[in-house]
This record gives sequence, C-alpha cells and structure tokens, in this order.
Amino acid sequence: MAFDVIMGLVDEAYERAFKVLKMNSTELGFKASYDYYNSVWARDGAITCMAALMLGDEELTATCRRTLETLRQFQSKIGQVATVHYLDKPMTYWGGVDSTLWYIIACWHYYEATKDNGFLKQFWPSIREAMRWALYQDNMNCNLVVSLEAGDWMDASLQRTGLVFYNNCLFYEAARRASQLAKESGEEPLIDAEDVKERVNIVFWPVKGYKEELLPLRWAQGAYEEAVNPKRRHYLNYISFERYDGRCDVLAQVLAVIWEIADEDKTRRIIDYLVEEEVSTPYPAKALNPPIFVPDYTWKPQMDLYRPRNWQNLPFCYHNAGVWPYVGGFYILALLIAGRRDLAEAELERLALANKRGKVDWEFNEWLHGKTGEPMGARLQSWSAAGYIMAHKAVKDGEALRGMGPM
Repeated sequence: MAFDVIMGLVDEAYERAFKVLKMNSTELGFKASYDYYNSVWARDGAITCMAALMLGDEELTATCRRTLETLRQFQSKIGQVATVHYLDKPMTYWGGVDSTLWYIIACWHYYEATKDNGFLKQFWPSIREAMRWALYQDNMNCNLVVSLEAGDWMDASLQRTGLVFYNNCLFYEAARRASQLAKESGEEPLIDAEDVKERVNIVFWPVKGYKEELLPLRWAQGAYEEAVNPKRRHYLNYISFERYDGRCDVLAQVLAVIWEIADEDKTRRIIDYLVEEEVSTPYPAKALNPPIFVPDYTWKPQMDLYRPRNWQNLPFCYHNAGVWPYVGGFYILALLIAGRRDLAEAELERLALANKRGKVDWEFNEWLHGKTGEPMGARLQSWSAAGYIMAHKAVKDGEALRGMGPM
C-alpha cells in the first residue's frame, strides 16, 4: 500500500473515530454503541473517557463528566459501581469487580485533564467508597482482589474466578490513582499501591525465592513452584484455589506494560511473546492466546446454548481469541513503551483496517473473528473508537495516554 494511501487511511480512521464518540454521546454519558448497546457500561465508559479526554473537545469532555455522574448515581451504599445502566429501561446490572476499578481510574483521568477542584470535591467521597469496596474484595487477606465467576469483562461462558490478573492490574492502578486523589483531598491513602504491585508480580509471575508471607493462603506452595519457569514470557491468567490458568490474557499483559507493573525485562518478554505469537493477526488484537479448543474449567460451552451467536465463545470468537479493536489500541501503546515504534506504526494501519470493516465501511465493530477477521459484534462501538484514538494520538502526535509509562 502506497505511503500516502496509508497516511490517508490512518488519519481518516481517526476522524471517523472522533465522529463515533460524538454519535454515542448522550445526556447520561457515552453509551457503549450506537444502536445495539443502548446503555452506559462502567468499563466501556471509562475507557472511552480516557480517550475522549485526550481530544480537548468541550462537548466530549462534558460527556465524560456525565458518564461519571451516571456511574456515581448507580453506586451501591457500600461503594460498588454498577456494571451497566440501560438508557431505555429501568434496569441496572452489577456483579463485576472491574467496573468499580475502572470508575476510579476514569475519575483520576478526568481530574488530571481538567484540574477541576469542584469535580474532585464532589466525587472524592464516591471514589473513596469505591476504593474501600475494592479492598473488601480481598477475602484471602493478601492485598489482592478476589473475583467471583464472570467478575470482569470476560463475563460470558469463558469465566475466570479467584485471583484474576486483569482485575489485579486494575486494582493496582486504581489504588495508585485513588492514593493521589486522596492526597489532593487532604486525606491519607487507604492502601499502599506499591505493595499491591509487588504482590501482583510475585503471585502472577512465579519465581524461586518468593516471599512466603506475600502468597495467598490457598495458593498452595506446590502449585506455585510448579508454575515457576525461568523462561516465562507473560503473567498467568488467573489463580483459583489450588489451580492456575497459564494462558495469555492479552489486554492484561499490555495494561501491565502501560502502567509499569512489568519491569523492563518482563516488558521485553511480554512484547516479544505477543509479536511472535501473532496476536495482531488478522488484526490487533486477540483477547486470549492460545484459544481454548477443549472445554475445561475456564470455558463452559454448555452456557453458550443460552447466548446469541455474537456472545458465544467458540475458538477464535468473542473472548476466546476473538479480535477486539479496543485491546488493539492498548497493544499499540505497549509497543511504543517497549521501543517498537516501527511495529506500532504498522499495527496502527492494521487497526484502522479492522475498524473500517463491516457491512458498510467504518463500522468500528465490537469484535472480529480471530481467524477470518469477519466483524461479528455490535457496530459503532465506543471503546473500539476510543482504542484507535489513544493509539493514533500516541503514534502520530507523540501524545501519551495519561498515566502510561514513557514511550
């Protein structure tokens, strides 16, 4: 493809992504998609806000504020933030651990972008209670959050439980940002974020010579030692009672790089693995590697009988190694941190192509088949557009996402 054509493609994708955010802006905040998900989701909304706040657009910044207002309104009396609130019916769903953590992170992004002290004064009590609720999810007394089945964005028939790496990456980032907001509010942090970071690295990247006092009680020493691998290339997926899943959760790995949970050596290993395993083929990036082909304690295909086709976790579908463009956006940020700029530029073009695919051009689809690249989800998805905006701003403008490590 000629250079000028490539440049036209990636820049057009940016303009189209901007329009998707405008289209999905409502009185209650960013809805997840234009027509399929007529609802404000905490995780989708938070990620969309993170990207929108990079644009300096007053209308979109106001939508970010409304998104956070909606999430704050649907916060339980003990601090949990709802997973989703529907715009066209009086219905709110709960159950996710990550929703509350994304809310805290998004509030920090909003304050960092606006320095609105009125916002901080109004929202700090809610943020504090959200963080307190997160602390109560530590039922192993190990300074990490424990999740019930489907307690994160992989909430269909592919279910994780126990200590989930993704949720604990979010827990660290939420703890770090809540601590900063606490100090801005003249209060003491509720938790030492650096202690969380240390525990995440010890538990999910098993090594010899670990500190026994930092391991959860139920994480048997024998199972831990079995998982020790000097050639390890990525963090474990999750740990549940006395078993662990060693598949690669791509989003969690790249968030660990972006938020500097992974040190330089781990970052190199993770990125080398993701590149060699071609997680960006056919497009950036697959959610899981390798896909699960044989039903096990993680994938329960019998549950797919009750789900529409676009929510089923067959191999290379949905969370089971389907391509999620928003994950691709974070992947490109991680490539930049790892010093792989040339590859990041190439992947930005591929991400633009993914977002262009659909029954009509520029669908910004929710997810695509992990083998064929066929769009399979909802069109005009907010976080698909947001992921592209974050990646484009970083690659083309040199503007890093707030809070990420140096590029």
